[in-house]
Amino acid sequence: MGRRLFVAAAAAAIGARAFPLEMPPAAALIARILELRRGSVVRARGRLVVTDARNRQRVFQILVLQKPLARSLNLLWQVTAPPEALTRILVESPFEGRPTLWLASGANGTPAVLPAQRWADPILGSQLAFEDLVDDHLAWPEQAVTGEEAVSGKMCFVLRSAPAAGRSPAYGSVTTWVDEATLLPLRTVKQPRGSGAPKEIVCRGARQSAQRWTASTIEVRIRGGEENTRVVFTAGSARARVTDREVDPKFAFGPEGDGR
Repeated sequence: MGRRLFVAAAAAAIGARAFPLEMPPAAALIARILELRRGSVVRARGRLVVTDARNRQRVFQILVLQKPLARSLNLLWQVTAPPEALTRILVESPFEGRPTLWLASGANGTPAVLPAQRWADPILGSQLAFEDLVDDHLAWPEQAVTGEEAVSGKMCFVLRSAPAAGRSPAYGSVTTWVDEATLLPLRTVKQPRGSGAPKEIVCRGARQSAQRWTASTIEVRIRGGEENTRVVFTAGSARARVTDREVDPKFAFGPEGDGR
């Protein structure tokens, strides 16, 4: 499924084209993306496939839940198998203010707020970092639509985002190619702070269901590297039923947060 990365797991669409033929101001484009994102309720299952430089693979089963609550959009990313890799990550993104990320490792792991200094850490040795799930670059202060380019034959608005000093532990800028018709982010390039090769995220297998566009596969790699990570969604619902308790940090890590 499409994104909030991860998520990344839901992006909605309207009509044949989201904006008139001229390029929209960055603020208008972001407002429309956030409106659609905050209206999405997601329950999806799939696999996190991590491939190393010697083409050896590790496969994890995942469950992704997303739901807007009264004051925030909440995302639960849960690794359900194998047993030794059980992990729950909950991102609470308030409509005003900074996101908070909780992490619980293991079947009986105690949830704790993950400090922003660790958001650049990889998830289970993949190319996917915790900050990629937080995915709050649309709230950064510097935003510009810099042009139009085609990605996989689809015309996209090119949106460049830059954070305030100290806002993003991992990235100095994020450039997103947003499908003009669906507002699905088909390609994202994240430039790390300081030196280092950029991270590239590509959404593939776009499909429409109940007026929502999603991507069935999300590919993540570091430019020039041989390792790669894929998030492959195998089941999901465009009319998902997700309870508030399943994505509320006060309840999601209790007995009810069992990945059902």
